[in-house]
Amino acid sequence: MQTINCKHKEWLSQYTFDNCKLDRGDYGKFLKNYLMGERDGFVLNLNGAWGTGKTEFLRRLYSLFISEDHPVIYIDAWESDFSEMPLSVVSSELLSQLSTVNDHIGAELTKVGEFLGKAVKGAIIGGAGLLSKHLLADTTIGNEMAKALFEKKPNDFLDDIKHEHVEQIEAIKCIRRELGNLAEVINKNYGLSLPVIVLVDELDRCRPSYAIEMLEVIKHFFTTKNFVFVVATDTQQLRQSIKSVYGSEFDSTTYLRRFFNREARMDEPKLESYVKLSMLSIDNYDDKVVLYPDVKNSVLESVHEYLAWLGKAYTLSLRDLDQLINKFNACLRSALSSYESSQRVQVINIFSLIVAIIEFDKDFERFNQRKNYTPIIEGNFNDFTVGSGGNATKLSKFYELSMLCSVKHKVRQQGNFGRDVELDVLGNYKINFIGSQSKFNGLSGKALVNIGNLFNEYSDNGSARVWLWEDYQKIVKLAGLIK
Repeated sequence: MQTINCKHKEWLSQYTFDNCKLDRGDYGKFLKNYLMGERDGFVLNLNGAWGTGKTEFLRRLYSLFISEDHPVIYIDAWESDFSEMPLSVVSSELLSQLSTVNDHIGAELTKVGEFLGKAVKGAIIGGAGLLSKHLLADTTIGNEMAKALFEKKPNDFLDDIKHEHVEQIEAIKCIRRELGNLAEVINKNYGLSLPVIVLVDELDRCRPSYAIEMLEVIKHFFTTKNFVFVVATDTQQLRQSIKSVYGSEFDSTTYLRRFFNREARMDEPKLESYVKLSMLSIDNYDDKVVLYPDVKNSVLESVHEYLAWLGKAYTLSLRDLDQLINKFNACLRSALSSYESSQRVQVINIFSLIVAIIEFDKDFERFNQRKNYTPIIEGNFNDFTVGSGGNATKLSKFYELSMLCSVKHKVRQQGNFGRDVELDVLGNYKINFIGSQSKFNGLSGKALVNIGNLFNEYSDNGSARVWLWEDYQKIVKLAGLIK
């Protein structure tokens, strides 16, 4: 295998299917083999909802094709969303990235560049009046723009448009022909494999009008022999964008079929994998914010476990999960700030904090009803078994365990002179009592030990503050302002 010059060399090691945590190597190789069999102006719609990892997948596909000697062009459509001309964006990326393939290939691009220049010029002069009317409600400004660009008298402007239109149509034919010739030159002179792969990312994030124009440009200018396009979109979102331009009754599904030959779907990743890819870090909290219970011998892994459990239990979407993780991070930062201002260690039940964020967002009554002495240990969620083998227990039991930890309890015990006294105690009293009756087994049993040791260390410690439900309520309401 030879080393191909490319625009994104850093991706070749950073983004590969060998280091894909979503385990999409087989699907990536399958799509690669499928696309290699297509040659004549083929356009594939890579359809995936928000959060399915389309960008990561495309970058890994980029690396895979490069590793097998295919010239690849990557275009981030959203990066150029400020532009009014998708044609100039695609043209520029195509010419610059193909010229990177070999130091001397620039000479082979001359003809393509000339015809692209004519097409771009025709698009500018033909659209100048329309563009200014759209943006400034004054077509005369567009006319002045065109005169300034091409130094023509006003009376000649219509003739210019007619001439440029004819020239543009001819340029489109020439672009397709010369691109096909260029692909063959790349194959014969530089030993690179065909087809040329063009990856277009982030189209669904663009302005609706820009996204539509980008598809039109790809279809009319660049669908040609030995070029294959892969356009990544949230197709449902793209359909809505099209309807926002053409009207709610417009058949956007049929419209999109004009542009795409086939559709490949991206399944949502497993919640566990998505959580592990999240920007979640607790490195700065050591000895300042203590998180419990730890069921994985690693607090970060325990956080990942709880997020995945509760994401399933409450049937959260990936977008919901992303918001949850952002708010969780915000709450921990606030806890760290509390430590720095008070110099008191903040002791936080991870599970309870995550539950509080979810139940506040879902407007569950128990979020406000749960108070000291009223733990409310039942939760209406999708209950299932967590852990495996001897470590297995029902999620509902783990929920109960955490809610008991998060409130004060009133207990009576015998005091002096044979009189009973009523005391306020933290969750450790209830936990120890329930634990002695073996209500929790397996995984939660390990959590019981962790909780018991931690409460013994911190509950009567003036240098620490054990969070209770009122603390979770307060911080979560503030985090709820983050959307």
